[in-house]
Amino acid sequence: MPRFSFLSFAFVVVASLLLAMPRAEANWLTSLTKGTGKAASHAHPHANLGAIGKAAGHLAELPAGPKIALAAHATPEGHWQFANRDGQTFTAGTPDEFNHVLPSLVPDAAAAGDAKLALYLSEDSVFANRGHLDKLPKDADLNLVTDQGAFPIARNPGGKLTLIYKPNVILDIEDQGLLQETLSTLSRPLNKSNIRTIAAQPGASTTLSSAPKRDGLSKVALVDELDPAHLTRAFSSIRGQTALIVARIDKGKIVFQPSKGGEISRELDEVLAAASQNDVNLVLLRADAPRQPGGRNWLWQKIEVGGLDEAIGTSTYGDFLDALGAKRAPMLVSASRESLGRVRISAVADETKGPLSSAGNAMEEVIGHVTGEVVSAAVDLHARDDSSQREIDGRIIPGIPSYLQIPYLVGLVTGFLGWPVSRRWWHRLWPPPERGEGQSRLRHWAQGAPNFLVYSLVFLPIAGVPALLWQAAQQAWATVTAPFRWLAKLFRRRAEV
Repeated sequence: MPRFSFLSFAFVVVASLLLAMPRAEANWLTSLTKGTGKAASHAHPHANLGAIGKAAGHLAELPAGPKIALAAHATPEGHWQFANRDGQTFTAGTPDEFNHVLPSLVPDAAAAGDAKLALYLSEDSVFANRGHLDKLPKDADLNLVTDQGAFPIARNPGGKLTLIYKPNVILDIEDQGLLQETLSTLSRPLNKSNIRTIAAQPGASTTLSSAPKRDGLSKVALVDELDPAHLTRAFSSIRGQTALIVARIDKGKIVFQPSKGGEISRELDEVLAAASQNDVNLVLLRADAPRQPGGRNWLWQKIEVGGLDEAIGTSTYGDFLDALGAKRAPMLVSASRESLGRVRISAVADETKGPLSSAGNAMEEVIGHVTGEVVSAAVDLHARDDSSQREIDGRIIPGIPSYLQIPYLVGLVTGFLGWPVSRRWWHRLWPPPERGEGQSRLRHWAQGAPNFLVYSLVFLPIAGVPALLWQAAQQAWATVTAPFRWLAKLFRRRAEV
């Protein structure tokens, strides 16, 4: 094949792959640029500061304000290392040394007057060396610096620490791994087209459509009414989507209150297992009175979940919980691991900080009957864990694991780069058909199409890397021996003369 034709063909193949990528479930170029961004952040000038480097690097991203900001890291020995925006550090271990931190790192702190001190802590300071937090000033604002950003920390009675992710979302930070899982899950974007609100109604449909049904006028996704007896089987139709269910959890059972008749229940473990097997992110809105959304109450009013419309209109799972918490009380969030590749995020309304008292709860129940609103007391999210989500984000073709796609693409690209060698190997295995006398070019191409497709889609991914290495070795050998071949050719010419 002429060189121009090969380059043209390679360009067409690469362009076709790029045009097909937006249809994939996750864009690998986006993941690649994210990885490049992370690599760049790790190459921050403060990275050479060690454990305090990430926290010190975050200071440069802070807007100018009245607060005095310092990065801080607790060492295993009980000392505290501090750093300012310029990367200057100061280590303090005694009360006298702590008194010299601000004069050394923020010389103009005295001129700031009553400006409050804000400390941005490394993760080791909060998890590995938490016992040394008592040495920090009591009136300082504490913030934890993570890969997802910096978040305020509240010091509660008894030494318990909580992280304020959103105004109405407060996270438990007892375990570093689970905190990372929680932050990663809450930061995932919500795709409204993939959120399915399911109402358990006996006698309703026994299956779910692969895409939500929409109102003809508003184009808003409608509630999917489903017979609860077929709930677990219906999950297979919405693989990879998010199912939202209103229910009460009672003694290992998931309980529903349909619009007609008494309560019905299913085994919770069966529902969770079905969600895991079908890769469904399951959101359980737990309510004492689990009336189903989309049904009709005794006043023939549409039953809705308090805050749900606002929550679904937000952009991440964290925003979702924040919107729900705004309707009741701040949500206390904790995490636990479930089966392989799954994590459970539990959010419970903190009634001690909410606007409703016990008497208010009783009034709320009455209002719920009158207005047709169901208010969720807690939310459980059963979803993919961080490693599983990252694996899915790395896919180009949905449904095929990235650990198969990446080697395939590497082999395909290297095979095209090593085209002269790989084509020569392939011709030995399956020679292309010769063009017969009088045969049209189109018919000849059609006759050779199976040979070319098998070569491109099967042989290249297998032989691509060896072919490129062999071609590189041949080129290297030709480069090294070129002077000797030139000299040998020169001597032969002289001998002939």
